[in-house]
Amino acid sequence: MALAPHPLSVDPSEFPIRSNQIYLNHAGTSPIPRRSAEMLKTFADEVSGYASSIYGTWTKRLEQTRDAAAHFIGAHRDEIGFVKSTTAGLNLVGMGIAWKPSDVIIVEERTFPSNYLAWKAAEHYGAKLWYWPERNLRYELEDLEARLKQGGVRLVASTSAQFATGFRQDIRAVGQLCRQYGALHCVDAIQTLGVFPLDVTECAIDFLAADSHKWLMGPEGAALFYCAKDKLNLIQDHLIGWLGRENIADYDTLNKPPAASARRFEEGSPNVAGWMAMGESIKFLAELTPARVSEHNRSLCRALESGLEAAGWNVRSPRDEKWASSIVSATHDRVDYGALTAWLWNEHRIFAAVRRNALRLSPHVYQTEDEMARVVAAVAAFRG
Repeated sequence: MALAPHPLSVDPSEFPIRSNQIYLNHAGTSPIPRRSAEMLKTFADEVSGYASSIYGTWTKRLEQTRDAAAHFIGAHRDEIGFVKSTTAGLNLVGMGIAWKPSDVIIVEERTFPSNYLAWKAAEHYGAKLWYWPERNLRYELEDLEARLKQGGVRLVASTSAQFATGFRQDIRAVGQLCRQYGALHCVDAIQTLGVFPLDVTECAIDFLAADSHKWLMGPEGAALFYCAKDKLNLIQDHLIGWLGRENIADYDTLNKPPAASARRFEEGSPNVAGWMAMGESIKFLAELTPARVSEHNRSLCRALESGLEAAGWNVRSPRDEKWASSIVSATHDRVDYGALTAWLWNEHRIFAAVRRNALRLSPHVYQTEDEMARVVAAVAAFRG
């Protein structure tokens, strides 16, 4: 079937996946743009043909990625470090801060395991966890403020959007509350970064981690970690390597101080291919601009939401634009979700997911409302 023109003029050749399926699991793993794939191929050719004789070229590209990432979230380049995953970034904070027995960490009651385990580990260092209750699939700011007022909170670990329900948090409001009550603010941004605009200063964020393989549309194992410049020394050296020290080309001096930037968190040999490809993906999204991406993605979600409701489904993801993400979660009393997703793939080449006993559909910017209409029609036709 011919592809409809794209409202943002996204070149169809950037996403060859559109020719073989309708992919709706960007909240899990995204396809990468062709330009990012070409960067991976370029690196493979270069390392095969030249090895480290052109390492200077790779270093330059990596620093361009750092610049692109910093600009994308409103940070300074010295506040951007590259890590292997969101989990790695959160663990830098959870295991790096010198916790005291009186410190309280606020963690969401139901969140992705990474944004729980990093803080659970902090209990071994003396911190205590307080669980922000989930109410009607949301996390209310009133509950957060009530606990902050009680005192003793050292850090709030917030998630920009919930992977299963699609609830998107008001990260700016959370940051303001953290500043008001003297708490640090750490954000797992993997479920919104690449869709919604984000400025770390406006949102009063001290630490942020996001792997690129979801909405940033980069390769798996390539992530960015933001640490506010004035918080660098809060994170102790637990993971130490030559790449994170000053004067990295001086191999004869062993005892060197950590880099005066977030590069100190990069440890050893870099994921050159992954981080360079991540840079291409970030540049692609920056060219479209986050504001346009978010509006387009929400139009895709609204098409899914209204279509599913008309077909008798209950849409449980937020409809209010303030809380809505690019994740649609829906339930139906008479549907076996596993059977449905298998049928969608086998019969229609539509790839969807099931999370927390609900159908999860997560479209992204290169897709169109025409494709969403085809998804709704397929779901409505299921008789399993």
